[in-house]
Amino acid sequence: MSWQAYVDTSLIGTGRITQATILGHDGNAWAQSTGFHITPQEGAALAAGFVDNNAIRANGFYMGGQRYFTLRADGRSIYGKQGNNGISAVKTTQAIVVGAYEAPIQPGESATEVEKLADYLINLGY
Repeated sequence: MSWQAYVDTSLIGTGRITQATILGHDGNAWAQSTGFHITPQEGAALAAGFVDNNAIRANGFYMGGQRYFTLRADGRSIYGKQGNNGISAVKTTQAIVVGAYEAPIQPGESATEVEKLADYLINLGY
């Protein structure tokens, strides 16, 4: 399956994620949903947050031009919220899976889909 197919089918196709991207550890997009444009700077800042999460915890982070308040940041997962909307990012061996949701989708529903795809990719060695 191509990276774009993972975005379209395994993330957007669930109905629990409204926008998604898969990034490399350098922050560059491998695949993304229509209208969800992550700049290389946003991607690099997110990737850096998995290594040293102090800045991302203190200042939040930007994805697709939107600023998110950090709810969780550790070596595996970064969760953010903006009003009723939010984002989940999970680091795999070679990639970062990112899924954004908008109300009425619940945060846990969206995070579960991102975590599930990340676990699948980790099991494949990605």
